Amino acid sequence: MKKKRERKNDSKRPKAIRVILRILLGTLFMLSVIILIAGLAFAIYVDKKVEKHIDETLFTMVGSDSARIYAYETSESGEREAVEMTDAAIYGGYRCVYAEYDTIPKDLIDAFISIEDKRFYSHKGVDWFRTATAGVNYFLKFNGSYGGSTITQQLIKNVTDKADYSFQRKIQEIFWAIDLETKMDKKEILGLYLNIINLSQGCYGVRTAANYYYSKELSELTLSECATIAAITNNPSYYDPIRNPENNKTRRDLILSQMLEQEYITADEYNEAIDDEISLNVNADMAKDSVNSWYVDMVINDVINDLMVQKGYSRTMAGLIVYTGGLKIYTAMDTDVQRILDEYYSDPNNFYSGISGETPQSSMIIIDPITGDVLGVAGAIGEKNANRIQNFATQTVRPAGSVIKPLSVYAPALEDGVITWASVYDDVPVNFGKYNLDKSKGEIVEPVAWPQNSNKIYRGLTNINYAIEHSVNTVAVKVLEDIGIDRGFDFLYNKLHMKSLIETKTLSNGSVLTDKDYAALALGQFNYGVTLKETTAAYSIFANNGVYNKARSYYKVTDVNGSVILEDRYSGEAVIKEETASLMTLMLQNVVKNGSATDITLDQKIDCAGKTGTTQKNYDKWFIGYTPYFIGGVWCGYEYPKTLSNVNSNVCIKAWDDVMTLLHEKYIKSGETKGFSIDPDVSEYEYCKDSGMLATEACIKDARGSRIEKGYFAKGTEPSEYCTCHRSVAYDKINGGVALDDCPSENTEYVGMIVVERKFPMQIYVTDAQYVFRDIGREIAPETSEALPFFNNLYGENEYSGISNVKAQYNRLCRTHFNYFSWKKKEENSSA
Repeated sequence: MKKKRERKNDSKRPKAIRVILRILLGTLFMLSVIILIAGLAFAIYVDKKVEKHIDETLFTMVGSDSARIYAYETSESGEREAVEMTDAAIYGGYRCVYAEYDTIPKDLIDAFISIEDKRFYSHKGVDWFRTATAGVNYFLKFNGSYGGSTITQQLIKNVTDKADYSFQRKIQEIFWAIDLETKMDKKEILGLYLNIINLSQGCYGVRTAANYYYSKELSELTLSECATIAAITNNPSYYDPIRNPENNKTRRDLILSQMLEQEYITADEYNEAIDDEISLNVNADMAKDSVNSWYVDMVINDVINDLMVQKGYSRTMAGLIVYTGGLKIYTAMDTDVQRILDEYYSDPNNFYSGISGETPQSSMIIIDPITGDVLGVAGAIGEKNANRIQNFATQTVRPAGSVIKPLSVYAPALEDGVITWASVYDDVPVNFGKYNLDKSKGEIVEPVAWPQNSNKIYRGLTNINYAIEHSVNTVAVKVLEDIGIDRGFDFLYNKLHMKSLIETKTLSNGSVLTDKDYAALALGQFNYGVTLKETTAAYSIFANNGVYNKARSYYKVTDVNGSVILEDRYSGEAVIKEETASLMTLMLQNVVKNGSATDITLDQKIDCAGKTGTTQKNYDKWFIGYTPYFIGGVWCGYEYPKTLSNVNSNVCIKAWDDVMTLLHEKYIKSGETKGFSIDPDVSEYEYCKDSGMLATEACIKDARGSRIEKGYFAKGTEPSEYCTCHRSVAYDKINGGVALDDCPSENTEYVGMIVVERKFPMQIYVTDAQYVFRDIGREIAPETSEALPFFNNLYGENEYSGISNVKAQYNRLCRTHFNYFSWKKKEENSSA
């Protein structure tokens, strides 16, 4: 029996083994299929998403000469000639002294290779062992970065956009590194790498570091000093030998140990170097920089940004090219304009007299209205004492206040035919927030009127021309409601290229920011803001007959061989019709003649138009104005925003007027000045200022005097119908008050009053409220208080008509002749 059982068990074993083998084979087959599919997917991904070749010209732009700056001047023959600005050499930001490969000591090369890429001489651009290890670490989340980059890959990172650490970017670098090693030999790769690496303190390249930290040439460096310099590159701030000498020493010692282990140095050399204390001898002369002008700083930033965007360089590499690549930059600078700005802004006495303690800052930019050329810029008040510091004209973003209204609201509304010069809106609050005045519905929440005007006054019926002249906030909001938020934002962001604005941005806490908002677009209360440069450039649509010109600081940039590598050609875009531009210019002229910028004096000699702006809490002040020759923008405010309540409200206007007067002297002295060009399809017509329509007898006999005024209209938009707003009303001219039935005829005259329906949850002071008329019929008794309009009883609890800020309202009831019992009897007879 036992033997039979054993034979039976033996017969089962091969069957179990066969089952296990089938499972294993099936699993292997499935794994093979998965690997094949993954491989195919990766191959497709590489084919579609990854560039396999890199442009080797990206690696040929670094040299030893800084860029030269040119400006165009008019010769005696009348020709425009490019003249090198010998006083505008480029300094600062990047210290880079180029080193030929043969001048770099072997110890320094070995130090870098031993710590950064020990298989540099044997691999073909990628160290596959380190890459695989780094990949496993990444996918298993051992650390947050890949690591494992070879010197070739690091060079690619430094030259191209190294801010991208995505998986796709890593794959891209692998293919580029393999390709680059077929186009450059090891010496070329290593030589360029050692010339552009960041070695802290603004030093780029090993020769610069030797000069700066040790006041030595490369050939004079000791082994310890070579390792000290090589230690910096892994994390330049952390291993900076000046700021963090202990951190640097730790890494220097690691490098020396790697050099010993890889047999680059002997034990004796190691022991001597490891015992060497880090002793620096900082080159004081290199620590000092000459100072660029504001214009040169601006053009450097523009060229660096364009090299990044158009050529694909990293910011570091683009900067190195500007500072060391021997470029020639042909600027749009007008040397006379820049000189006047420099002289005016370098003298603090031109600003803020009488203010003690910290004084606010200011900036100004001048742009050619026809071409968009930036002719001059002043980034701050006082002598400029450093390079590439904060430029309040080109870099700082601040809320724009009311200078944005012509751009975001009125220009698109005119363009779309939503408004004309004479369109009337009611200057009263748009809303009162989420209020509750009914105790039965919960806690009482008082209404809050929004928006408020800068002078805290609501005027009532207001036409567009007056609203622009006096910067009426409520009208701007209501016009924006009519054209829509999307239209206002799109006009700024896409038509005028104001890219500082926020379409939508999600913060780390989950909250969402957007400038697609009534307060932002109608009142200039942006989340962050816009630059003076982009806002001033946007005004070119008014000064240049509807054509937008991008602000440009340079025409072209050539390399050391004279080849053009960047070119900023004129690219005007027709954004609004010429009639719209003319109408806006005429209304902005009225801002200077009659409105918020009447302190300008230049308009007595030459046509001027512009718009003021003040932001919430009085943190910023703006003025952007233009003439037929120049657009000038001025901003003032504190570096760290706070109220300007102690600053003369006209400070921007004064700076604009002073500088622009100096700029126009030669035109005024010539006796032949240009005026604004007004489109021939724009004509002048009369209208009623309270309705925007043709005037009637009632408009002429308005209690305030004739309401007829003149304005300008594009062809086909002029008033064609008669005013429906005014009504002829019997008024007691002796005792005052609206006359009812019992007023004697000899006391009565007929005056024009306006018919407007208003209802507020709180009492609002409105300038024209006392001239409003409403029918009350016979069912409602008139209000007898002289402090209220006669029709006040039309309103219920917590409802208000709005009144003027006077003791006795013009539209009060004539109480002298009013008899309640007589009124009541007539009411009863009427009912019967």
